[in-house]
Formats: sequence, C-alpha cells, structure tokens
Amino acid sequence: MVSRKVPRRKARVEELTEELAIGAAMQLRCDSREIHDVVKAVVDYLVKEYPAQDLYIPAGFNLQQYPVERIEADLRAGRSVRWVCKKYRMSRQTLYRVLGNRVAQAAS
Repeated sequence: MVSRKVPRRKARVEELTEELAIGAAMQLRCDSREIHDVVKAVVDYLVKEYPAQDLYIPAGFNLQQYPVERIEADLRAGRSVRWVCKKYRMSRQTLYRVLGNRVAQAAS
C-alpha cells in the first residue's frame, strides 16, 4: 500500500520546481522552460541529499528596515551592544553591517 503522503509530497516538489524555475528565469531574463531541467535537477538533488530537512533561506539585507538614528541614540545613551541587538531583534553582525565603524563611536 502506498502512503497518501507520497502524491502530496510529489506535488509539493513539483510546485517548488515550477516556482524556482520561474524565479530563476525572472532573474536571468530567460524563459522558465529553458532552465526547468536544471532547476529540477537541483531540487531532486536537495530532496535526495537532505530528506525531511528544513531549508533555511535568510532574509535579504535591507538597510532601510532598521531605525539607524534610534540605534545610535541607544548606544550613545550607554546601552550595551547586546541590549541593542536584543531590542531591535538583530545579530551583532547585522548591527555592524548597519552602523559600520559608527558602533564604536556611538558607544563611546
């Protein structure tokens, strides 16, 4: 007896393949049918090598999403880098990407 999950899983993989082919075609400015086989090969590889694993896709970095002035003000007010990172829900690395060398200046 075949599990009912098999057809659903196959449908999700096919949907993912289609979505990735369309997205890649938009980025590459070509027809999605031209690259569909390559995208399918990549998806098949991921399914085979990383079964039942969650795929982590980090958010794109957007400087405008961070209130730079408020972050600098908190650092100048004596708040720790750790406190600022927690308040603004960002990693230390992101803080340094947002402020650059201004982290040390604002903290002093």
